[in-house]
Amino acid sequence: MVDTTGSMKDDINAVRDSLFDIVEAIVKKTSELELRFAIVSYRDHPPQDRTYVTDVFDFTDNVKKVHRKISRLNPSEGGDTPEAVADGLADARRQLSWTRDAYKIVLLVGDAPPHGRNYNSLGDDHWPEGCPEGLDPREEVREMKREHGSSLFLFVCGCNPLVEESFRSIAESIEGGKYYSLVEAHQLPEAILGILEGVSDLIESDRRVLEIYRANDGSFDIAEAAAQLGMELRDMKTSLSRLLELGRIPRWPRGRPLSPDSLGVEVELGDMPSAILPGKTFNYEIRAKNPSRTTIGIRVIISLVTSEGVSEVTNQNHDIAPRSDRILKLRLTPMVDIPGKATIRVEVLYGSRSLETATYPTRIY
Repeated sequence: MVDTTGSMKDDINAVRDSLFDIVEAIVKKTSELELRFAIVSYRDHPPQDRTYVTDVFDFTDNVKKVHRKISRLNPSEGGDTPEAVADGLADARRQLSWTRDAYKIVLLVGDAPPHGRNYNSLGDDHWPEGCPEGLDPREEVREMKREHGSSLFLFVCGCNPLVEESFRSIAESIEGGKYYSLVEAHQLPEAILGILEGVSDLIESDRRVLEIYRANDGSFDIAEAAAQLGMELRDMKTSLSRLLELGRIPRWPRGRPLSPDSLGVEVELGDMPSAILPGKTFNYEIRAKNPSRTTIGIRVIISLVTSEGVSEVTNQNHDIAPRSDRILKLRLTPMVDIPGKATIRVEVLYGSRSLETATYPTRIY
């Protein structure tokens, strides 16, 4: 989102000249990343500027089109010093085709403050009461944050010391918003590259959190996972919130230690009969010891393997109380009528991790 009045000419040219380098650097840094760009240029309301108030170029993954658009941004002369910052933010929020399952970066670049005494003390402000459309820049970014949550990132680049106070207040009106003070046009491409690389690092962190979530079926202790990843607990929770908002995970993790080793959980498998009859129930025992202070959930899967394939005998979940030594008494009924040699496979799982596995030879009569 960029101010396209005359004073911004050098900054616009600097971005145009380095846009391909910026995109190439980001693509190399983060594999399998799909990028879409949009441009909202803003000037001012008539009579201060009679060309346009805002011009919206919607999201596209065609970088050449983006480059052509930036190349055609011809800065106008403008009128008074303040510009239509609020209108640019409002149209970025309302007119662009944002998607839920995307990380969203809003980059505001300008060298003049918004209209209104709340944002400047200049004597040439044609609208000292604020935007003539009744829009407020800080409220616009707050609304963006309400709509998109922690999947949206706001970065504000002030290209003139004149805008530092007003632009900083816009950036800091939402949690995580950041302000950058720039005084030379050549600093802008470098700042943009640094911003995008920072977000790509965050995306990689989210991927690592997502891997832990999937590996543990959404059941793990958040603090333990944060320590394992070398993350602050606050950052871990923010990442999970973002993954929820992006639709990557279905729910908040169920609290449970990540590793059975840290719990001291032990499983002992019992004896299996050397011969079984189709349709006739037999007993099987599993001993589960849980010395920890938390209830753990285990899953028992027992399958019968014959010359005709594999059939599941049971698939059960069991909760093991804290500080307990429990015998699970299972009643199993094989329903396969194929006489001959067979094997029975028993596996006990904690989340997606195997605690104990055994294969027993048997015979079906």
